[in-house]
Amino acid sequence: MQAKLFYDDEYEALNLMVSNSQKSAKELAVYLFPHLKMDSAYARLKSCLNPEKDERLTFGQIIAAMNFCECYDPLAYACDETMHGRPDRKAPEDEEVKIVEAMNSAAAVMQKAMRQLEHLQARTANIRRAA
Repeated sequence: MQAKLFYDDEYEALNLMVSNSQKSAKELAVYLFPHLKMDSAYARLKSCLNPEKDERLTFGQIIAAMNFCECYDPLAYACDETMHGRPDRKAPEDEEVKIVEAMNSAAAVMQKAMRQLEHLQARTANIRRAA
């Protein structure tokens, strides 16, 4: 689902993340608060999503909730509030290519370093034999 163009506040963004998700608020509550019983977790989540209450989700919990719900309204709201452009989603295939390239580059550096080490060890051995 497309993120809204404007949000009234962070609570609207959080609530839209939950309501637009294919997951229920109770599922999210149990996911965020696994140490609590379902009814307690749900009550805590409802408190965290209510501006009239004192409980709040942590930054990490908001990120976890966005990933769990696969809805990113809080991210769009944060971008809007900080005057940043809303990002595009990364394609997993593109990320895989970047990781493989990084690994190949690291392997090439390691091979070069190993050759340099072998060259240094050979020079050191020659100097010791000559002495």
